Amino acid sequence: MTEPEVTELADLGPMRAEIGNCIAAFSAVESMLSLLYANLMHPAPRELCFLTLDEARHIETKCRIIKAVGVNVLSAEDLPTFTNIMKRVQHKAAVRHKIAHWHVGHWHKNQPVSTAKEISQMEPRLMPAYYSAKNLDFTPDETMVISDLKDFAAGSGKLANDILEFASRIPSPETAATQRTR
Repeated sequence: MTEPEVTELADLGPMRAEIGNCIAAFSAVESMLSLLYANLMHPAPRELCFLTLDEARHIETKCRIIKAVGVNVLSAEDLPTFTNIMKRVQHKAAVRHKIAHWHVGHWHKNQPVSTAKEISQMEPRLMPAYYSAKNLDFTPDETMVISDLKDFAAGSGKLANDILEFASRIPSPETAATQRTR
């Protein structure tokens, strides 16, 4: 009787740790959006702005609220930058949704695998849940590897900084009256 071939799969721990980094990085984006909202709503009390935006639990709703205010109070000069930031937030939010709801597992292009060689080639990926409708028709390009997660975290950090920089440039109440066009 021959011994079965033993195959060791890659450790999933580093992927799981990077998912935590991604969630933390995106929470910085959400914090900066709250700051941006409070600045757009000035002279409303900041605490009330934070409380009201926090009641909108979903990022899509928060973005719609912020955009509705922004397009009505920002100068024509600031609108293109604002629009760009909000588009970047929406893109990051879509990826963050995958990061939060997909699972980490071992992936191979020929799933389900049938040979020991294929098993040994499986690599850690973030992918749709095995038993979900999305898993039935996703393409391999949709899965995420650890470098994708690292890029997301770094990009979220940059976006948070860009939001902070933009929010800090919003005109003071003294100059806002002369700069606002709507």
